[in-house]
Amino acid sequence: MMQHFRVADGTQLAYEESGAGLPAVLFVHGWQADRSVWAELIDALDADVRTVAVDLRGGGESRDASKPYALERFAADLRELVESLGIGPAIVVGHSMGGTVALRFALDAPELTRGLVLISPVPASGGGYSPKGEASLRSTVGDPDAARAWLARTFAETPDEAMLDRICAAAARADRDASLESFESWAHADFADATRSITAPGLVIAPQHDVPDMYERKVAALLPNARLVVLPECGHYAILERPREIAELIRRFCDGL
Repeated sequence: MMQHFRVADGTQLAYEESGAGLPAVLFVHGWQADRSVWAELIDALDADVRTVAVDLRGGGESRDASKPYALERFAADLRELVESLGIGPAIVVGHSMGGTVALRFALDAPELTRGLVLISPVPASGGGYSPKGEASLRSTVGDPDAARAWLARTFAETPDEAMLDRICAAAARADRDASLESFESWAHADFADATRSITAPGLVIAPQHDVPDMYERKVAALLPNARLVVLPECGHYAILERPREIAELIRRFCDGL
């Protein structure tokens, strides 16, 4: 069931909690997405795993939240949520931009970070896009046809239409200004060297049909206690293509802590 949490600046953020026990697993979605992308993966976890999936400010049911829409603010929001729920230290699971937010959270709140699971994470050194690539991504904001074409390419195989409809709906719900401002924040992130100081255990999940070499070089190799797993036959949106396999990897990771 959706709940709301009011952070220090008065903004209300939406989140959904299920399961029981500790450590809790906090799920952080990517760009132009919302907490709904985690539904199948969370369902695949055991009921004794406590999960919290949040809508970052500007997205989902938090789309009316105020500025700023930046990595540091997202991480600060998560810190307040974790402290309010009393679930720290938590295992933070981030997808794409959510992986960058998780890295920022681990740096800013190490005492609240039990572990990191980063799935197709944007590196803390930024997206590395060409000017043309950046323009193409920006053009998807507020354009349903462009967003659908882009999101369809994030799957290794042609996605199920209902699944594609769902993530396109999430992109359409996202606040336009929030999407554009947050893009500048994660696409041009520049704190890669700082991530070398993150001591929390980490698992980097790299889909085979994405850019696994980049995830190894620019994310996993910088984290002292992280390992890389290449997940076969899936693309950037592996959390929707392979939710059960990723749930099993998360379960094993939790068991090993």
